[in-house]
Amino acid sequence: MLDTLREQQRGRLITVFGVMVLSFDTLLVRLIDSNEWTLIFWRGFLPAAMLFIVQWFSDKKLITQHLLRPSLLTLITAGLFSASTICFVLSLNNTQVASTLVITNTAPLFTAVIGFFFLKEKLDKATIFAIIIAVGGIGLVFGYHPTIDELRGDSLALVSAIAIAVYLVALRKTEGQLGSIYIILAGVFTSIISLSVGAKPFALDMQHAIYMFLLGGVVIPLSFYLISHGPRYLPAAETSLILLLEVLFGPLLVWLIIGETPTVNVLVGSAVVVLTLSCLFACQWRKQLKAQSH
Repeated sequence: MLDTLREQQRGRLITVFGVMVLSFDTLLVRLIDSNEWTLIFWRGFLPAAMLFIVQWFSDKKLITQHLLRPSLLTLITAGLFSASTICFVLSLNNTQVASTLVITNTAPLFTAVIGFFFLKEKLDKATIFAIIIAVGGIGLVFGYHPTIDELRGDSLALVSAIAIAVYLVALRKTEGQLGSIYIILAGVFTSIISLSVGAKPFALDMQHAIYMFLLGGVVIPLSFYLISHGPRYLPAAETSLILLLEVLFGPLLVWLIIGETPTVNVLVGSAVVVLTLSCLFACQWRKQLKAQSH
């Protein structure tokens, strides 16, 4: 019992630290002054390159079997992750950080709906209730009379959330065995798409190149590595609950350093969504703990 508690404590620390690292993602995107497709290129290429190196030295077999000869499902799943990355960055460049983060973090709810239809997973009453309230919260985020660019950004965030949800369902379908392969392939897809629409990877000055390396070479791979290890020690619901901290940390960092303040509607809508998801994940966590105690 003591060992289990220690492992859970370790899982909480790993996941919280991973979320705190990931929170610098939106700030660095704001600080990097470049063509948005150049930013997307490096945001896809650098994490993929770092992960490829790690995977090459830890398990070459996975690369030779699944990266060099990917199945159709692998390609589709990687394509969805690539789409979520592209839409996320484009969203951040067009709307408020808080809007992007709160909308993309509704992905677990879309995952539940898609899993219900395609994996025949049950939708309990709490999840259905949470989906209804969260939709209202998203409506508030969209309802603050946004500019055309902000409306485009909010819509892209919604597309990103749906793409992440489908990606998570595909990941569940394959039991998460090819997670690193999906991210590497997604990086390749993202890089190719970015170059084809005008990315200029070597047009950055030194300061923004440093920011770019911190974003793609440190923040994203390190946070993904930490967050992916947290669920080994924690119930899925608790992990999801901790991940919601990004919705708080991300806009806070941007506000403190850049001075970007969310509008009242975005704050209220964000609060509705975060509180709804928090209650849902807390209920799921409680059920899991009860199940484990019996």
